[in-house]
Amino acid sequence: MTVVVPGAPVAAPQRLESLDLLRGFALCGILLVNIISMGGIWEAYVPQTAPSLGNPDWMAWLVQHVFLQGSMRGLFTLLFGAGMLLITLRGGDGKGTIEAADVYFRRCMALLVLGVGNVTILLFPGDILYVYGLSGFFLFAFRAARPRTLILVSVLLIALLTGIQGASAYKRAVETREGRALVESHLPVERLNPKQRETLDAYQAAVAARQPSREARLEQTELRTGGPVSLLKWSVHTWIDYAASSYTIILVMECVAFMLLGMALFKLGVLTGARSLRFYLLLTAAGYAVGLAINGAQAASLWRNDFSPELWLTRGSYEAGRLGMTLGHVGLILTLWKLNAFGFIGTGLKAMGRMALSSYLAQSAITSLLFYGFNLWGRFDWWTLWGIAALIWVVLAIGSLMWLRVFAFGPMEWALRLAAYGKVPPIRRAPAVTVP
Repeated sequence: MTVVVPGAPVAAPQRLESLDLLRGFALCGILLVNIISMGGIWEAYVPQTAPSLGNPDWMAWLVQHVFLQGSMRGLFTLLFGAGMLLITLRGGDGKGTIEAADVYFRRCMALLVLGVGNVTILLFPGDILYVYGLSGFFLFAFRAARPRTLILVSVLLIALLTGIQGASAYKRAVETREGRALVESHLPVERLNPKQRETLDAYQAAVAARQPSREARLEQTELRTGGPVSLLKWSVHTWIDYAASSYTIILVMECVAFMLLGMALFKLGVLTGARSLRFYLLLTAAGYAVGLAINGAQAASLWRNDFSPELWLTRGSYEAGRLGMTLGHVGLILTLWKLNAFGFIGTGLKAMGRMALSSYLAQSAITSLLFYGFNLWGRFDWWTLWGIAALIWVVLAIGSLMWLRVFAFGPMEWALRLAAYGKVPPIRRAPAVTVP
C-alpha cells in the first residue's frame, strides 16, 4: 500500500505498479474499439457488408464484441475508482480531510473541461472524461465505505441498469416488429394515424442504426472531410446527441457502478496485486466463464438473426457480460504480472499507464491528425485500422518511456495536478539519492 502525504500528489516512487499495468492494458483495448469509429462511419457498429466468417472485417467484429466491447472501458473505470481512493483517503482516521475533498472535486471539474476539449479541439465526440467527471461527484460519499457495502451498491446499480436497458430494448423490439408489419402492409403514409407513424419512425431509426442510409453516409462524409469548421460542427453535434440526452444518465450510472467496484477491489488488495496467484487464476477463470458465455451467446444470436433490432435480450445481458469480461481481464493481467511474463511489453504498458490521461488524449490527437490532417478518413478496413492502433501503441509506449526518463509524470497529469492542487507541481524527476 502506498503512503500518501495529506495535501500532496502521489509521487512517482509511491505508485502501484499493478495499477499502471492495468491502465496501460485498458488504454490499448480502448483504442481498438474507438479507432473503428474514428476512422470510419461513426454509427457503424458492424461492418457494412453481409455477415460472413470469410470476411476479415466480420472476424474483427466478432473479436471486438466478445473480448473488447464494454470490458475495456469497464476496466479503465474500475481503475478510476481505485485512483479516487488514493486522493481522498487521507488523515489518520482514513476518512480523508477537507483539503483532500477540495482537491478531489477540483479534479472532477478539470476532467469535465478536458472532456470538452477532447470533443472540440481533438475532435473526438466519444470522449469519456466528461462522463468520468460527472460520475466522480457521486463517489466521494463512499470513500470510507466497507468493501462489502461498495460491492453491494455496485451490484444493485448493475442490476438496475440491466432492468432499464432490457425494458428499453424490449420496447424497441416491439415497436420495430410493429413497424416492420406496417412496412409490409404497404399502407400509404398519409393513411397512418399518429401512433402508427411514430412506430414507423422507430422502425426506420432502428434499421438505420444497423445500416446507415446512403444519404446519412454521404452527409457524414461531407462533414468529416469538409475542413476544420465542418469537423468541429460534426464532433460537437455528435457529442451533444448523447451528452445532452438521457443516455448520459445511463453512462453515469454505469461508471459509478464500476468505480464503486474498483474502490472495493482496491481496498481488498485485488487491484494492487496483493492477493495470491491462485486467487487471480480463479478470478480469470470465473470472469471469462461468465463473460465469454454471455458475449458469445449475444454474438451468436445477433449473427443468426442478421442483427435484427427486434432482438432485446442481447442488450439486456450487456452489463453482465462486460462485468464478467472486465474481471477476467483483471485476473489474467495480474496473473501474468505475478509470473513476470510481460517482459519489455509490461514496461511499455506501465509507462503508458503512468501517463494514462496524456496517453488517452494523445490517442485522439494522433488519430485526428492521421484521418483528418492527412485525409485518410474512410479509407481503411477494420483490420487495417487495428494495425494502425498497434502502431500507435508502440509510439505511445516509446514516447512515455522517454518522457518518464526526464519527467515525474505526463504533461496532462501535470496540468491536472495544477488544477486540482492550485499550485505548480515540480514536473522533473527528482535526482537519485545514494544512501551510504
